[in-house]
Amino acid sequence: MNDTRVRIGCSGYPVDRRQYQARLGFVELQDTRRQLPKPDKFSRMKMSAPPGFEFAIVAPEALSDPEQVEGLPGDPRGYGALRPTPENLALLDRTLAGARRLDAVVRIHTTSDLGAGPDAFDRFRALLAGVDRRGVRLAWESRGPLTAKEIVDWSEQLELIPVVDPFQDDPPPGPVGYIHLHPLITMSGALNAEHYARLLERALRYDESYLVFDTPHAFRDAVALRRLLDGEAGLPGEEAGAADAGESAPDAADESASEP
Repeated sequence: MNDTRVRIGCSGYPVDRRQYQARLGFVELQDTRRQLPKPDKFSRMKMSAPPGFEFAIVAPEALSDPEQVEGLPGDPRGYGALRPTPENLALLDRTLAGARRLDAVVRIHTTSDLGAGPDAFDRFRALLAGVDRRGVRLAWESRGPLTAKEIVDWSEQLELIPVVDPFQDDPPPGPVGYIHLHPLITMSGALNAEHYARLLERALRYDESYLVFDTPHAFRDAVALRRLLDGEAGLPGEEAGAADAGESAPDAADESASEP
């Protein structure tokens, strides 16, 4: 029996929060990429979740993208490109403080604004060195010019969990893996039993792994993979398809991380 701890969930709550938490034990809060809630909001979210339920949060996009600064304090020119500016440092520090309240892993994603080469690496390193990272895992997904090998090399030096495309790149080394499934993983955006099997094979290579679905049918996919991992009868997606009908209608009272 494999002892890997696999956390399976979705990017945000694609269905009513109570329905979601009854079926899955992990979620990646994606509203935080635009605006961080007040600290006590994170605490309330943790307290209202079932015992053992786990969270990830997406770091604000303004850290890497200077176009995403609306509503943020300080000089708008101080955001972006992962520069160790007072604005970026304060924003990342608030993100880590919120993650501690949730016991959450943080996923940072960077755009082409980060750049490549020694200057970009030094900026990234200086930003991370300027905050208190204790007690928080950081995963990093690059959507810029860096190669998969460069992402892995930088991650090793900066003590980050590299996030790569599980269908195109080899699983990076390390005890912890983070897999983020995007909508256009396949031409149709639909996953099948072969995809599920490959995802599990990759996730089970690690001592611990996070597997986040950001797909057209994220809840169905996540529940199907959870059932497959648990060895339940039936083809992946067979039973979960019934729940898919409610996937586009989350409860209006759902807890959004962006609420004040």
